[in-house]
Amino acid sequence: MRRLPLGPIEAFVVVARTQNLTQAAAEMNLTVPALSRRVTLLEQYLGVSLFTRLPRGLRLTDAGAAYFTALGPAWETIGRATEAVRQPNLRNIVRISVMPTFAANWLMPRLHRFQTLHPGVEVEVETSPDLVDLRARPDVACAIRLGQGPWPEATAETLLPVNAYPVANSSFLNANGKPAGPGDLLRHTLIETGHQPAFWQAWFTAAGVDAASARYRRFDNLQVVYEAAASGMGIALGLEPLVGSYLESARLRRLFPTSVRLPQSFHLVRRQAEPAPTRAFILFRERLLNEAAAEPYSQLKASDAELNGPAKAALVASR
Repeated sequence: MRRLPLGPIEAFVVVARTQNLTQAAAEMNLTVPALSRRVTLLEQYLGVSLFTRLPRGLRLTDAGAAYFTALGPAWETIGRATEAVRQPNLRNIVRISVMPTFAANWLMPRLHRFQTLHPGVEVEVETSPDLVDLRARPDVACAIRLGQGPWPEATAETLLPVNAYPVANSSFLNANGKPAGPGDLLRHTLIETGHQPAFWQAWFTAAGVDAASARYRRFDNLQVVYEAAASGMGIALGLEPLVGSYLESARLRRLFPTSVRLPQSFHLVRRQAEPAPTRAFILFRERLLNEAAAEPYSQLKASDAELNGPAKAALVASR
């Protein structure tokens, strides 16, 4: 048997799974041209075209689709087998995929307590605003995701609920006046993230406000959204547990005293067909759940979050 070109095969699998050269290159820590060269080398090795190049993106050919269907499960099996026989000291590493804002504003301030309790376990935090496909990343033990789920071939445990309230910088409020109620927000520029545009809509719906005329400025992640609001560029929707450090430092202020419980939550997500978890992961998961349970807002009564629109608006408007 000829020697298999494993590097180009891995490149093909990642590109075929993501259908996006930029995302695949970032996942493999390669440049897009370097990734394209690997795919081209594989096509030359096989003597067939695996992708049809389009003006925007690419599409699997029939041969490429058949190859990926046969190869994908085998590649996952190779990954799981490799992980299972890793050196014991390497298996004390827990690699976790997290959105940058959650890592910076909630996870990292608490991670030192875990490391103090378990110095023999190393937690590696990999941040990305995009969802990592755990099926293709056997080196990633778990992910923390914001959403409602379910996620394909994954099991999820609810970690933290998300409570939302508008926030702004004091200088912005001094210059523009503090909104008297939810409807007044429509007079101002609202800041949101392009990844989760439903947050503001969910808040306005709970407050009983038709937000069709709202004006938004969008950024690609929540950390930038909060920095923009702290710089006086507009009003952001503060999400608990992410906005706490901005309130504590007085860089942002809550505009209204009540919160809206969003339908999205933070979840701890693992592969569905995962073998027995390592001791390191079990310890990390236990500590993570304990830290989440200690958050006072996570115990809010459901009735506070399920008020109808007019009642919620009246409460939010109160000072």
